[in-house]
Amino acid sequence: DEPTTDLDIRTLTILEDYLDSFQGIVISVSHDRYFLDRTARRIFAFEGDGKITQYEGGFTDYQAAREQKEEEAAEGSRIGGKGSEKKGDGSGTAKKQDSRSSWKQDAPKKLKFTYKEQKEWETIEDEISALEDTISRLEAEMEAAASSYSKLQELMEEKDKTEGELEAKMERWVYLNNLAERIASQK
Repeated sequence: DEPTTDLDIRTLTILEDYLDSFQGIVISVSHDRYFLDRTARRIFAFEGDGKITQYEGGFTDYQAAREQKEEEAAEGSRIGGKGSEKKGDGSGTAKKQDSRSSWKQDAPKKLKFTYKEQKEWETIEDEISALEDTISRLEAEMEAAASSYSKLQELMEEKDKTEGELEAKMERWVYLNNLAERIASQK
């Protein structure tokens, strides 16, 4: 349940890598869209009224399928027109309930960062820059330590590890940047 809530980025990356190679079944409950995109192969969405719907793919696939389903429902209600209105008992209660439920369904879901995503978005470019600086420093140290095999080996391992962290940060930046653009396009 919420495996990503209390984890730092490095630990989260290790968990994601482990889950990629894990052969068993994992059931995860999370609001972290990136984590679900990265690890989920199937989504069971609890959609209200006790209904659970299965979607193949990660969170992005789930979101696309939901948007398509909502567009089809909206198109169907436009085609259905006035003939699909429920008849009440004269008190107007059925009509009022119907309009309230359709208002909830028709209202577009406003996309936004989670608190954790917002904090990460604010610092990720600095973190990427720091990792790039570390790699440059390690490369310079490797050139200086070219005659010491053990020191060179140690520096190469550290550089490989740092490059892996940088790659994970870059992937995360792409996700957060795309999300930021989608949020901005809503306004």
